[in-house]
Amino acid sequence: MQADIPSARSGSVPFTALKSPPFGGPMQVAVIQFGRSSSGLGGVDDSVLQRVAQIYKRNGGTVRVVAHASQDVAASSTEAIERGNYDVSRRRALAIANRLMALGVPRTAIIAEAASDSEPVYETSTARGVAANRRAEVFLDL
Repeated sequence: MQADIPSARSGSVPFTALKSPPFGGPMQVAVIQFGRSSSGLGGVDDSVLQRVAQIYKRNGGTVRVVAHASQDVAASSTEAIERGNYDVSRRRALAIANRLMALGVPRTAIIAEAASDSEPVYETSTARGVAANRRAEVFLDL
């Protein structure tokens, strides 16, 4: 299954989008999409993460999960928004890391990061762009 970012669905990164990392750096292998304020993983997500675990088992290296939040949170203060976005991105990263461990990837081979809403990749002026920014990117560093 390939990631469908315009409609914000999880999947592996399309082969045509893979670029050789410079000097053996990380290669993005999957994108997991989330619903608003959600860190839950669904059936498609599980099949994508199973594939990531298989790739890791064949190649070794380090699996790095970078989870993001969208900028569509409502709260009483800027501090509350920042805290909420950080918390949801942290929960997303941990959900993926825990699932990868359940699939046989050792804890020592996983790095989980919470990027909050500080790194939007897609336009935040459209609903589709906001939804696509609710993501976790999975990289493999060989």
